[in-house]
Amino acid sequence: MKNSLVTLAFLLMSLLSSAQKVKVKKGEVFIDKIKVAHIEKVKIDSSKYYQVSDVHKNPLFKAQKMSQQSLLFPKDKEYTYRAIYGDKIPDTISIKKNYWLSEKRVIAYALEIGLFSATGLDSSKIEEIVSETPKKPSWILKNLEKEKELIQNRGHKVDRKFDDINIYVKSHAQKDAISQLNKSMVSQMKFDIYQEDPNGDDILIGHAIYEYGTVKGEYLFVLNTKKVPLASYSGAVLKIYQPFLKVGPLEHNISLTNNKRNEAVRNMAIELIQRQLL
Repeated sequence: MKNSLVTLAFLLMSLLSSAQKVKVKKGEVFIDKIKVAHIEKVKIDSSKYYQVSDVHKNPLFKAQKMSQQSLLFPKDKEYTYRAIYGDKIPDTISIKKNYWLSEKRVIAYALEIGLFSATGLDSSKIEEIVSETPKKPSWILKNLEKEKELIQNRGHKVDRKFDDINIYVKSHAQKDAISQLNKSMVSQMKFDIYQEDPNGDDILIGHAIYEYGTVKGEYLFVLNTKKVPLASYSGAVLKIYQPFLKVGPLEHNISLTNNKRNEAVRNMAIELIQRQLL
């Protein structure tokens, strides 16, 4: 036991002694007190990125927050990640760590993956790192694969032989839940959408989800019976997901004012039925 503790202490000391110290001062990058590069935050319109250059300010690569649109909720939901790209890097290198970028973190990560060394950019490692690193993080690729499976049912409609738009909506109790658009907690209410059959029992033709409290605001979604989202309503704008279309407030009868959620769901369902989507 004593020998094990001594070995562990030795390993820890070795790791600490071999760790390279990164310091960024006024854009100048120092590794173990040796100046090896330059980094600056560049802002162009609404986007921003970090530009890493050598000591003579010749560009080496960039690092930036990027996004991938959701296939299920286009223009409403996106998956954000960070990546290194450009200049001497022939392709995108996704940053596995999901943290906010800073000057020091960009350099520290480049050191961690071997792109940077104590003397600056290690050109001999670029090709290997690019070939072994996915362009997008694996968690995003997995989510997109799941979404591809679901959207195969986006065209699903409950078979019925009547074209009546006599719709009624059944609501369920409001509760706290995870947002459809991100990981935040929201107040959420679910609905079932029925179409009245003049010759028999009413038919369940879809569902709806209302949520409030996310940073994105107030949202209403209508889904088919396969639980695939067909459209969203927020900020007086109706978004139809496939084919994607924005419908302005003067072109529909949907409103969430005065807490008339059942009525909003009903009007949204009618809009989608008339467009042969529900």
